[in-house]
Amino acid sequence: MAAAADTILELRYGSGVQRTALPTDWNHQRLRTAPSPAGRSEDEVIDDILASPFGPSLETFLNPRQPLLVLVSDKTRRCQTHVFLPRLLSIVHASGIPRERVRILFASGTHPPQSEGEKRAILGDAIYDRYEVREHDARDEACCVEVGITRFGTAVRVNRLVAEAQQVLATGTIVHHYFAGFGGGAKLFVPGTAAYSTAVANHRRTITPEGSFHPGCTDGAVAGNPVIEDIMDARRLMPPHWYFAALLDERGRIVDGVCGDMELAHAEGCRRVDARFRCEVERPADVTIVSTGGYPKDINFIQAHKALHHASYATKEGGVIICAAECRDGIGNDRFMEWFDYGSDEAFRKALLEKYAMNAHTALVMREKARRHRIIFVSSLKEPAVRSMGMEPAATLDAAVRMAAQTVRRDADVAIIENGSLLVPVLRELRP
Repeated sequence: MAAAADTILELRYGSGVQRTALPTDWNHQRLRTAPSPAGRSEDEVIDDILASPFGPSLETFLNPRQPLLVLVSDKTRRCQTHVFLPRLLSIVHASGIPRERVRILFASGTHPPQSEGEKRAILGDAIYDRYEVREHDARDEACCVEVGITRFGTAVRVNRLVAEAQQVLATGTIVHHYFAGFGGGAKLFVPGTAAYSTAVANHRRTITPEGSFHPGCTDGAVAGNPVIEDIMDARRLMPPHWYFAALLDERGRIVDGVCGDMELAHAEGCRRVDARFRCEVERPADVTIVSTGGYPKDINFIQAHKALHHASYATKEGGVIICAAECRDGIGNDRFMEWFDYGSDEAFRKALLEKYAMNAHTALVMREKARRHRIIFVSSLKEPAVRSMGMEPAATLDAAVRMAAQTVRRDADVAIIENGSLLVPVLRELRP
């Protein structure tokens, strides 16, 4: 890492930016994703994706005599749905399925409900105004139907619209996921359209019988990952479906993608994401400065935590992590902060095993990170909440850098991650 004088750092924060001047003695390195291919518009990329399906094309898959359910991701996922969905729907209608027989369902999982404006922004005005649009509510168990049990024992209850669908067009994106290996794919069904009880049963698989975070639950891991293996097995209980996943670059533009058979297409999409968004580092940094990449990746703490978790991979034991994440919607889970009321690790783990609830695993790994690192969190969260999670609050990125400079060596090695929700650092000696 080489020193640079008067380096101005600008990171995305919510819908804006945070800026600071880095200390001149710091040896900083920007960790970046693989460069994006240039020269093609998003429409051209979408045409290329559709021209090379894994398995049947969308035209071949569709049965014009049956209605169609379309699954889309919610505001916590940047997918460019408003860009690719009109193209997909034009194929649907050309295949003989009229607009009146198409329903769109937000596969929101256990996330909080969206406003009409948020749903409209994701779909675009033309689609939102012309199609029947629903949003999945995991906590409304009455709207869910049990469709079977996975081979791991998870009772799968899904939205009645899914359970009764005759054909499904499942759309979204693929990114690394800190405990499910990758997002997208079968996650559009579970937990995307699953009942809260199903999602909890699945996510509880992150916890070992001893109350530790399962070692198989990590970014990019599929084989031996108890969470994603359960989710993938649940897919066989779903109605016939066709898959489209847009792969976005760090600017949020569609630069690649996969489509067709979900198992085949998603596997290839994961391979491409892993190649693009893993970044090799020679040694852990004294200080890692990370942004989620801005809204919607920092919409709440539950989502922002993913970037914080990635930053920990690049930071040495006892080092400092500075994370800039607005969290305009707060924590993202009304009961999450209760997990930090347990004073001792023993009491926490006992409660974890006996009273597991959604995002308890996030609290577990958050507590572990706070023990290993000094974490300075730049956000709009209230100070008591930040401190309860073992972090130090800072009002601005500039203030956070000044706080860190007081405790690290003058010539500190510093890693900068501008899109922490996407980029996954891996130490060279740990790379397989």
